[in-house]
Amino acid sequence: MSRSNAVLCHTAVRPFAPWRRSRPRTAETPARTSARTRGHLDELDLALVNALQIDPRAPWTKLAAALDMDAATIARRWERLRSAGLARVTAYAYDVGGGALAEVDCAPGQDAAVAAALSADPKVVTVEHTAGGRDLLVTVMTPDFSALSAYIVDTLGAVPGVSSSRAHLITRSYTEGSIWRLRSLTRTQQEALAASRRSAGGAAPYLADHRPLVSALGEDGRLPVGELAARLGVSVDTASRRLGRLLDSGRLVLRCDLARSLSGSPVSVTFFGSVPPERLDSTARELAKLPEIRLCVGTAGPQNLIATAGSRPRSTRSSWRSNSPGNSPTCASPTGPSPCAR
Repeated sequence: MSRSNAVLCHTAVRPFAPWRRSRPRTAETPARTSARTRGHLDELDLALVNALQIDPRAPWTKLAAALDMDAATIARRWERLRSAGLARVTAYAYDVGGGALAEVDCAPGQDAAVAAALSADPKVVTVEHTAGGRDLLVTVMTPDFSALSAYIVDTLGAVPGVSSSRAHLITRSYTEGSIWRLRSLTRTQQEALAASRRSAGGAAPYLADHRPLVSALGEDGRLPVGELAARLGVSVDTASRRLGRLLDSGRLVLRCDLARSLSGSPVSVTFFGSVPPERLDSTARELAKLPEIRLCVGTAGPQNLIATAGSRPRSTRSSWRSNSPGNSPTCASPTGPSPCAR
């Protein structure tokens, strides 16, 4: 049987920057959270978040039609969620041409400073504090493997406080965080929202030419085009055209996130597994179908499958052993997860 190890993560530094200080660290449990609400959210709030997961920049009128609510009411609800740090729409570059998950060890007492320094780098998509065999788990995306190599070899190791790092090169992505859904909407509502969403497949622009745009939408993925144009110092038509090209290429990802403590799965678990190469693709595809999976990628090296799942505290180990493809002798099997600090 193939083997794997696992790391539990409670909090990601990116792409959740506005929540670093305000996000609750005590997770809701079924005894404290009713079926009607999760923390500060009611069913309409959850439906709105789900709708924005499907179409993050949908006009209020489109959301109103799908949710059978008044557009002004929806806009007010979203502003309440966003300003309270309970949900947000963000954007990030997704260059599968040069991606890696890096395990980072830090000098004693330096993990917070290193996480802050890494999260300020546009090549870094996420930073998670972990407990176990590494201090931080970092997702890096670059245009190609040459740029990735330069970052891992020259940049990452030079960050003050980093003592060592190990990189797992991503060879294929099966699912990632922007695809995960709350499943609060009916199938009809989901289809209505997805019907007019842009499909990736256009020519890929060079992302380095659009860093200010990516940065602006990273702060607020629903930033109106007029405000985006003002930030970039270009016309509205130019800003709209640039945004459209990036979205059509699939290299700019929009994502609606709910504060993890309110998602029903406040703990994040990352599994590093070894799967026979001939079974890697089929195993990863099956794993990516599980509703709790937030990330599933194939990687180069002995541990060739890495997956991240959301879970409730204390339930992760038993849930994965009984429900995941890791229970099959042809797939990676989780052993002894260890909890993250943040």
